[in-house]
Amino acid sequence: EARPYGLDSHLLSAAETAELNPHLFGGVSGGLYTPSDGQAEPQRAVPAMVRKARELGAKVVEGCAVRGLETRAGRISAVVTEHGTIACDAVLCAGGAWSSLFLGSLGLRLPQLGILASVGRTNPMTGGPEVATGAAGYGTRKRLDGGYTIANLGGEVHNISLDSLRFTPDFARVAIGRARSLRLRVGKRSLDETFRPRRWALDAPSPFEAVRTLDPAPHLVGLQAARKRLARDCPYFAEARLTQCWGGLIDVTPDVLPTISAIDGHPGLFVATGFSGHGFGIGPSAGWLAADLVMGDRPLVDPSPFRFARFGERPRPRPAYTPV
Repeated sequence: EARPYGLDSHLLSAAETAELNPHLFGGVSGGLYTPSDGQAEPQRAVPAMVRKARELGAKVVEGCAVRGLETRAGRISAVVTEHGTIACDAVLCAGGAWSSLFLGSLGLRLPQLGILASVGRTNPMTGGPEVATGAAGYGTRKRLDGGYTIANLGGEVHNISLDSLRFTPDFARVAIGRARSLRLRVGKRSLDETFRPRRWALDAPSPFEAVRTLDPAPHLVGLQAARKRLARDCPYFAEARLTQCWGGLIDVTPDVLPTISAIDGHPGLFVATGFSGHGFGIGPSAGWLAADLVMGDRPLVDPSPFRFARFGERPRPRPAYTPV
């Protein structure tokens, strides 16, 4: 599956896997390895991207919520922010887990749910594995500071809300595929999401000003379970301590594919969202494709699999892959 895309992914035998990561305990059947895969520290990479964008002429404004859009003769004419109006003829909505709510205020239906993923980092350690490793229930990679990032793969949490019910037909297949690992719960976030406004006046505060940053608490029980599973497969981590833990809301779509597209019937409106946990890795290429669409240039790749209109088509989109 990877070869047509120019990737060097290949399967490893049990012996080859053990040679690549000698810290793995017995019982490993094999692995899938991509030597050309890269990694980066988000805390360093994202600010570097912003600095470069500014050097190239982009204006990056923080702490400024977008309330809505204005149109003229059926086309986008301006973005309305909490600090004023910005005239424009094209807008790209790249709001992550906020995108469905924002587009919904414009009368557009984007099936998208927020899934809580939890990650932690360990204290600096020496002599450990150099290759990033993912298996059932965990993923880990070495950090520049000598510690390791540990993620709880396959242990995501979803807070049931009104959107969960509204999009149930869209997400039925992916929910069944993740039935063993997805944890459903009802709590304060469920109530907040259920009762927040769906429409608002452009001259009044929006939900994006009430909650400026989606910074959910991590699911510590699941994260500790991931650390234990990692230590079971790789005893090197038996004494590892999680010195920092954090959570994030993944903007998941029904087919686990991003939406990078123009929106039919709304000239000048584009969307790039629903990266389903892969945004940091494919962000540069996704940004390139989105820019091509906005500028009317020849697309970097075929954009049809990522079209916004697919969610209104029948049969409903199926999950692009089955998560671990």
